[in-house]
Amino acid sequence: MTKYDILIIGAGPSGSQTAYRLAQRGYRVAVCEAKEAIGSKVCCTGIISRECFELFSPDDSALLRKASSAKFFLASGRCLRLEKDTAQAYIIDRATFDMALANRAKEAGANYFLGAKVTDVLVGTSSCQVGVDSQGQKEVLQAKAVVIACGFRSPFPQRLGMGKISNFVVGAQSEVDTEVAEVEVYFDLKLMPGGFGWLVPTDNGRGLAGVMANHNAYPAITRLLSKLSAEGKIGSNSFEIRQKAIPLGCLPRSSGDRVIVVGEAAGQVKPTTGGGIYFGLLGAEAAADTLHRCFLLGDLSSRQLSHYQKKWRAEIGTDISLGLWARSIYEKLRPGQMERIFDIIDSGKIYERLLQREAFSFDRHVGLIAEALKQPRLLAALVTPRLLFSPAGIIASFQLICRNRRRDN
Repeated sequence: MTKYDILIIGAGPSGSQTAYRLAQRGYRVAVCEAKEAIGSKVCCTGIISRECFELFSPDDSALLRKASSAKFFLASGRCLRLEKDTAQAYIIDRATFDMALANRAKEAGANYFLGAKVTDVLVGTSSCQVGVDSQGQKEVLQAKAVVIACGFRSPFPQRLGMGKISNFVVGAQSEVDTEVAEVEVYFDLKLMPGGFGWLVPTDNGRGLAGVMANHNAYPAITRLLSKLSAEGKIGSNSFEIRQKAIPLGCLPRSSGDRVIVVGEAAGQVKPTTGGGIYFGLLGAEAAADTLHRCFLLGDLSSRQLSHYQKKWRAEIGTDISLGLWARSIYEKLRPGQMERIFDIIDSGKIYERLLQREAFSFDRHVGLIAEALKQPRLLAALVTPRLLFSPAGIIASFQLICRNRRRDN
């Protein structure tokens, strides 16, 4: 039986980053990936913040273009354009990005097994037994600890007593031919109830068009593609439409005896946009640090590994809970309210103050929410008293106040 210190399930960004950090420290690390190729058939737009790219990207190989502006459209065709002097978002090729992270982990000493589907995880008193099916060949690997990084809908967290995430949305996306030069975002509540759409240019006359919708994204994306085609923004589309479920909210517990959960499997995702790369990478950092600490202590119990949840929640927990609250507001908006909100943002030049904030971040939306709460007219257009003083609203407001106090101090 092959033995490792840590076995990681999943070779996405959070899995490979965890592998890299632990292999760097000298641990024997194995990564099992069910797919035959890293980064294949990924449903991801590949927009990350400059901060995320500079912190985590091994090199520039995955970078397609930088974005310093974006256009936001309503169903009426009204457009609001936002721009900064410097690039705020980097558009990456997700498959290349995943491969670069995996290659860095391999160079640090991690072992990768592709086409290796993990079928079972048994946690014992001194180790974990991990069942693997590799092209019909079954074997058992042994590890002192296991990291679950295989995305949302993984059965392992619930099997191992850490609960499950029940709430989710669905993202759907297709590659398209387009000459559009800027990122475009569509808030058409009739076309995409409770969601939004996008058209993101990548390179060589190509782009990605997609939607995020409540549970049934396929009708919404077909409507969006038809609309964009009629407007001449995309060519005739014959590319595959890919869909994926995106978690809303976090696991009740993200660790147990000898087990840690990272990335989408733990709910480390922005509820506002569904993006999970940056938060998953931050979760990977917390996972690697916690595992290293517990190995030094010689204690991989649930009690010691629970420091992981405290660590990553301190980093991104407020962003997630405030994002969930903001999303609950957006889902209740009507088309007329969206027009009014655009009026207020445009006439009051709120977007200029937001863009001038030093703390403005493409990946962290606390600043945007804070700016909205400071504007009485915008707050009145967005939030009913019932929603503002609901338990979720009170908790969100309290977290925002605490966050701002920590920043000011």
